[in-house]
Amino acid sequence: MLEQEVQIVGPSGVDVVYDTRELGHLWRDYIYEAEEPGRYQIYVRYAGFELPGCPFTQEIADGGMPSASGSGLFFAEQDKPAQFIVDVGRRKGDLRVSVNGPTSVGRCTVDPNTDGSYTVTYVPVETGIFNVNLSWNGTDIPGSPYHPKVVDVRKVRVIGGWQHFMDSNERVNLVVGERKQLPFDIAEAGPGTLRAEVKGPSGSLHASVDNHTMGKSVVEFIPEEEGSHYIHLFWSDLPLVNSPFHGYAIQQVPDASKLILTGRGLKEATVREEAEFVIDGSQAGKGSPDVVLSGVRDEVNVRVSPLGNGKFRCNYVATVPGAYLLHITWNGRQLRGSPYKVNVIGAFYPNRVVVSGEGLRGGILGQRIDVVIDTRKAGPGELTAHCMGPHQVAFCELADSKDGTFNLGIKAQESGRHVLQIKYGGEHVEGSPFTFKVNSRPDASKVRVHGPGVENGILATYVSKFIVETKGAGAGQLTVRIRGPKGAFQVEMYRDSQRDRTIVCRFDPTECGMYIIQVRWSNVDVPGSPFNVHILDTTEELEQVLNENSYSIGTPRSQSSYGNRPATRMVHQGGSLPAPRTQYGQWRGQVYPGQ
Repeated sequence: MLEQEVQIVGPSGVDVVYDTRELGHLWRDYIYEAEEPGRYQIYVRYAGFELPGCPFTQEIADGGMPSASGSGLFFAEQDKPAQFIVDVGRRKGDLRVSVNGPTSVGRCTVDPNTDGSYTVTYVPVETGIFNVNLSWNGTDIPGSPYHPKVVDVRKVRVIGGWQHFMDSNERVNLVVGERKQLPFDIAEAGPGTLRAEVKGPSGSLHASVDNHTMGKSVVEFIPEEEGSHYIHLFWSDLPLVNSPFHGYAIQQVPDASKLILTGRGLKEATVREEAEFVIDGSQAGKGSPDVVLSGVRDEVNVRVSPLGNGKFRCNYVATVPGAYLLHITWNGRQLRGSPYKVNVIGAFYPNRVVVSGEGLRGGILGQRIDVVIDTRKAGPGELTAHCMGPHQVAFCELADSKDGTFNLGIKAQESGRHVLQIKYGGEHVEGSPFTFKVNSRPDASKVRVHGPGVENGILATYVSKFIVETKGAGAGQLTVRIRGPKGAFQVEMYRDSQRDRTIVCRFDPTECGMYIIQVRWSNVDVPGSPFNVHILDTTEELEQVLNENSYSIGTPRSQSSYGNRPATRMVHQGGSLPAPRTQYGQWRGQVYPGQ
């Protein structure tokens, strides 16, 4: 029997090893395993002669991209290992992993498993929104980048310390029917919310949580019966250290402590404007209040008017600004907390505060955002500013210019929509709250340029149109500059809409020569720029120029992300290209919003 010869050549030109299996009756199987996608060529020789139709070709597809799964892609705790799995199956290639925090580069390890997957472990050293980037053979894995939220329950701290809220038996001091408030500092705990569950002797109680108020959260609940209460506290569904906390509620005999005081006039007032507060003694039994408001330079008369059912309205008008003490007694017994401090300020007008500056239009992440605040026509008052991003509070710094104006510097911690609250005397100024967008930093490497206009060609049939895609490149300014034979072209650039991030460019050459196209994003050359384009009369002239002159060969375009145009970047060093006269065409685009 004549011997068969089989040769299998892979896409990279290397012979592929195969196995054979005899099936009998002159049949034989040839089995091989494809280790890379692409076209395989199969040569079959019989008695030294190739069979008709050789080589036979077989296309092997990539088989899709690897997948990633695991909690570490979505959530982690500071200083604790977080893990996720990347399943690559039987694919061959290069897996790249990077883990970055708001201000740190995360250390991570990638360990191969026996089932074709990898276990990735990283330990975050700060809280915030992280970026986990996964790529396979230079292409992002579906879902990448991931943005796990990193928290630290150790940084949720009760303001003032737990000892401030404890009784003599180291239990949280509670009173039946009296609202309990526990304030927490959550500014450094990372993205999340505080949740509370309170269980009393007969079951669960309603507990409310006011989250994200100037980096603070307040837990509130009202004990309904005497006895032990257990306060369960969670940050992003993780229990706080030492949670649950043991509290004990006591029953008190109704007295003046049951009075309820409400109204702005208990804490502050404005000169020559009537201030008011209400004393509710409906739960304190029969009685009446005695109210005195005294200051260093003046004593103010307080008018007390009964409203019925044990309630009283109190009104006063102060004529001198300053600090006052408000003394309140019920049936001759001074209330707990009395005297209360009242601050009387001069008349102020928040609507006369003027806020201006480029910062109100937005800014770039990592750069200071400046706002000017003019209070010269607003009278005396306290100026405050607070800026909140999608997940994190932005840093605000007020600088007093000593002339009634202030410079507000904002440093955002994340990109996205921000809300800026500016208050004067506790009230919003005109236009507050302001909203603006913080864009990500410009990244010229994400700009893509493609189209026939950046390729060599023949003048008669040349299509000069090319596309500049800036999606994903952050906020920045696009500049396109074209140099070529003088009077040989007109430059035209446009976009379909104001919000479109794709620019269409055309320069319509009328003379042969070499055209140099420079594309820059925020003063940085984009990949491939500058593009050197040769335009001649005939194909023969173009081939002659390319053959007779020396050129620098760049990275093949077929391996880049700019499409299928020729792979050679050419720098002309001499020859017959006409270039005695040059002209410059330039277009500078608008600043685009980041994405």
